[in-house]
Amino acid sequence: MSAHGFLELHAPAKPTGNPDPRLVRMFLGSNQDTEAANLNARAVEFIAKAGREQHLRNCMRREVAEFLKRQTGFAGIFVLTSHKEPRLIRVLSLWDSESQATENRWEDSSAVRKLVAALIDVRVKVHTYEAELPESAATSPRTEELSGARTC
Repeated sequence: MSAHGFLELHAPAKPTGNPDPRLVRMFLGSNQDTEAANLNARAVEFIAKAGREQHLRNCMRREVAEFLKRQTGFAGIFVLTSHKEPRLIRVLSLWDSESQATENRWEDSSAVRKLVAALIDVRVKVHTYEAELPESAATSPRTEELSGARTC
């Protein structure tokens, strides 16, 4: 299995809802530092039925995303598709807290199971992560060295 994949992001002509400011800052370069740069992620892997990959991606980006927007602490969703194995779809949902990412088993809810039942062969695995977004110039500490190069 390859670690390579592609991130499918769709930006509507008009913003819908109120996107999480941390995601806005990350993707649009906004310097709004109203919230911490950390989120928590729940990664759920699905194997799409043959020929149903695009339908599954669309369902995740639309109907499942709408379902997740109603969940406490939900901050965003990414749908990733493997280049080498296009039936492998990973859904990365972002949450405010670790407990929301670990305890909200959205993929097991009856609503989501009903939405995806005809589109998947199997749900492969679930992992949770702490997700750190890039620091903005305003929040990153300055490390001054004689050479002028920054080191980690």
